[in-house]
Amino acid sequence: MRDHGVPFHAMLPQQAPLNVLLILVDDLRPEILGSPALTPHIDRLAKSSTVFDRAYCQQAICGPSRNSFLSGRRPQRTQSWNFLNHFREVGPNWVSLPQWFKQHNYTALATGKTYHPNLPPRWDQPLSWSADRPYVFAENGYPPCDRKDSLQNSMVCPSAHPDSWYADHSDASATIADLEYALRAKKRFFLVYGAHRPHLPWNVPQRFWEIYPPTESVSVAEHEAGPRGMPPIAFTYEVDGQPTLRSFGAAVPVPYPDASTAPPANVSRSLRKGYYAAVSWTDHQVGRLLDALDEHAVAGETVVALAGDHGWALGEHNIWGKHSNFEVAARVPLILRTPGGAGRRQPGLVELVDLYPTLAALAGLPPPPDVDGADLSGLVLGGGGAGKEAAFSEYPRCPRRLEAPWDDLTSCTRTRKEDFRVMGYSVRTDGWRLTAWLRWDGARLVGDFSQPPVGVELYAHPAGEADSDFDATENVNVADLHPAVVRRLMGLAEAHWGKGPGEPVEGQEPRGREQGGVAGVEQGKAADASMARVESDAELLRMQFEEWIRVFFN
Repeated sequence: MRDHGVPFHAMLPQQAPLNVLLILVDDLRPEILGSPALTPHIDRLAKSSTVFDRAYCQQAICGPSRNSFLSGRRPQRTQSWNFLNHFREVGPNWVSLPQWFKQHNYTALATGKTYHPNLPPRWDQPLSWSADRPYVFAENGYPPCDRKDSLQNSMVCPSAHPDSWYADHSDASATIADLEYALRAKKRFFLVYGAHRPHLPWNVPQRFWEIYPPTESVSVAEHEAGPRGMPPIAFTYEVDGQPTLRSFGAAVPVPYPDASTAPPANVSRSLRKGYYAAVSWTDHQVGRLLDALDEHAVAGETVVALAGDHGWALGEHNIWGKHSNFEVAARVPLILRTPGGAGRRQPGLVELVDLYPTLAALAGLPPPPDVDGADLSGLVLGGGGAGKEAAFSEYPRCPRRLEAPWDDLTSCTRTRKEDFRVMGYSVRTDGWRLTAWLRWDGARLVGDFSQPPVGVELYAHPAGEADSDFDATENVNVADLHPAVVRRLMGLAEAHWGKGPGEPVEGQEPRGREQGGVAGVEQGKAADASMARVESDAELLRMQFEEWIRVFFN
């Protein structure tokens, strides 16, 4: 067990329980501060919060990610990898995050997109939420574009509709009403607001488009191509299941890894500006919620958390969307504010699955049983520690032919879990990301570590810091240059996933500060020499790793 600082509930054993406001944002890219998107209210929240610069989801798609962090279990336990399954099918008696607060005499109320719709059914009512007030999921969460100059299914759509026409505004108003109800009833509250935007379509009021410079001044990705040496199975050949990028009246095919297939610059610029406008729209709702806490004088009694469910690529690697294991898809924003907290940046590796036990600790509740995440409250309060040794993400692939993965436009969203073809297991350490694409064992519901991988990726990252320029990293697969690193990280992958689904995953606590990984390939060569000295570890020398490395690299 690694040092992870002193838990908050141990620091303040006499503190009365705190309220919680949890803000969940769909498809929000992880660069919180310094992003091209204008977010004055999220920036305001961050100034008095702990900002986790390197937080990672467990799968870069809405339903599985939310099933994971709201249940406190990883996907190999929830067995939710797409839009067909949910955690209640395997854990009918598990206590979810909101349910844990509900069981401790909180009124737990929610609006908008918390769980993915129907995963579990009826937003997991009545288990997760109090019966005091209805769950609110307002209309016009995903409105088509009705501009005369645009395609109806345009991804970009600055609109003349008033704020009140949109679900995000209505849901935020309902959250404020829930807050006022809880205060009148003199109840501790656990409130969740789930924002739709910046999920597609980027249909938002016109003024949020107009706060940005002219479209022709918006930058585009420098590396509009798949990483050099990337196995084709790693790429996502669709945007939310669609084969076409649409912006106003333009429609172009979703690109392939080759740079020659990138969309025209004017389309890329308008898509990026549309995404930024959608982020600013959601930021406006965040401001309304923060103002409500201040106006009702309860900010000093409330933990505020803001998290994304996964990231979103805006042309980096020639990808538009999530559905991958790249950094821009797997990394998420995570902000935690406690009453009287000071603003700080936390560069250590953490995971969304840690949110459940952390919020429980920060609010003053006892630790929840049988969850996979770690309590990060010591890091939030500055009690020491430096994050985890590794963060783990995964994503399945379902092509009819492994040699032609571009024929799959569904990203496995409607494929029976027994029928997946490949699972990408991704291990992010301080200086590296390894992703191994393994053949799927549909009987055991796990990637087959005994067979040579379909593909292996290894990317170097700066050590000890968050690299928020997602266009500058993961552009060259260096797996063949660093077999010792591959062996080490494959050992972590098999230890994490190899025993199959349904088993509790040992909680990996945040660690004491160590020297991290590498800033680039040249530093990586020096790291190889250091790692070679510890290769007597039996986990690293297992026969099957030597065999598949021999097969894969020769």
